[in-house]
Amino acid sequence: MSCDPERVTGYVDDALPEEDRAALQAHLRECEPCREQAGFETALRGRLRALAPLDVPPGLRRALRRQMRSTSPLRFAAAVLLPAAAALALVVFWLRAAPPFVSWELARDHASCFGRSKLPARMWSSDPSQVAAWFEKDGLAVPVVPETVGSAVLIGARYCALIDRRVAHLYYSGDDVNISLFVLPGSVRMEGGYDAEALGQTVRLRRVGGTLVGVVSSSEEAVETLERALTRTVARLDAAP
Repeated sequence: MSCDPERVTGYVDDALPEEDRAALQAHLRECEPCREQAGFETALRGRLRALAPLDVPPGLRRALRRQMRSTSPLRFAAAVLLPAAAALALVVFWLRAAPPFVSWELARDHASCFGRSKLPARMWSSDPSQVAAWFEKDGLAVPVVPETVGSAVLIGARYCALIDRRVAHLYYSGDDVNISLFVLPGSVRMEGGYDAEALGQTVRLRRVGGTLVGVVSSSEEAVETLERALTRTVARLDAAP
């Protein structure tokens, strides 16, 4: 079985058929990134369940019972479920901008794309200007990026979907090293930068020339090299007349 992040999520949610669950359990024993994903999602659900319960105002239960007796099932369901859905939306909204969660999403997407037999790029080019122009057609500005990072070469790009946003994903690949550069629209709650280890990958979130980017690789050295290249490029552009 190959890595399948969606199947791992189904396993954590106990939503897989028994035979698929058994196959995935065997896969988890052999695959550290998928084990880390399963552990992260299990811990996240545990933290959500451990949130302090809301204080129930006095008399609320009696009022709900009266409501149930006097209200149609459809209206009662709306009265109960809509606030619950709103609370869940608030939790998702909070998580979407949390650096640890964003780092985990980027690491999962990096592992998913490079774990396939063929990289799922939508445009293939080692020319940074061509890659930037491809994204700019949709109105997304990509910072000036290097053509090479050590032995890794820019080979293509595509859009990848996170839980709440669509991000630019640029692929670098070379001798035994794969690097992902993400350009993230929207916000992340952080001051300066953020460093993390997620799913066996080194993840760094940085603002480059006002643009939020994420760099992901199993090689910390490769991540540092690409980060330095981006920083030097922006510095040269800022110093140019």
